[in-house]
Amino acid sequence: MSSNLVHGAIEFSNNGVLDSLTGAPAPKTFFDNLAREISQSRRRTKPIAIVTIKLLPKNYDAKKIKKLTTQQASQRNLEFEKLLALLSNKIKNNMRGGDFYSRVAENGFWLCLQGDLSQAIITAKRFEDILSEKFKTSNVKAHVEFSTSEWNRDLDMNKWIAEIDRQYFAS
Repeated sequence: MSSNLVHGAIEFSNNGVLDSLTGAPAPKTFFDNLAREISQSRRRTKPIAIVTIKLLPKNYDAKKIKKLTTQQASQRNLEFEKLLALLSNKIKNNMRGGDFYSRVAENGFWLCLQGDLSQAIITAKRFEDILSEKFKTSNVKAHVEFSTSEWNRDLDMNKWIAEIDRQYFAS
C-alpha cells in the first residue's frame, strides 16, 4: 500500500524492539527469531511456515481519494491505523505458543508458525473468520489478504524471504 492510498502517510516506525503504532515486535526481532527457527528446523526436521496478513481498503478509488480534504484524509488515516492496531492485537491474542509475528510493512504483518503449509492455510482461515466480523463495523471499509509459504530445507532464508516479499508486494 502506498501512502497515496489514504492521501497521507500511515505511521510505520519502530524503536528496534516494537512498532510504534501497533506494539507488534519490530522486523529485526522477527527475522532474528526466524533465523533461529530455520536453524532448529534443519536440525529437527520440523516444518515452519509464514502467513502474511495484509490490510487493504475495499473498493479503492484513487480519484475519490485525491478529492478528500486534508481533514477527511486525516480521519481516514486514523481509522486505518486503528484497524492496523486491532489487527495486531487479534494476531497477538490468537496465535499459538511458539509462533511469532511482526509488522513488516506499512499495512501488514508476517506470522511465523511452527507447522506445515496445511496448518498455515488453516491459521489464515481462522484469522480471516476472526477479522471479518470486526471489519464490518469499521468506518473505513477494509479487507484482509493472506498468503502462505512453507520453508523448504533446500532454500536459503534470504531467498525464502525474497520470495515471500514478492508475493506480498505483488498483490
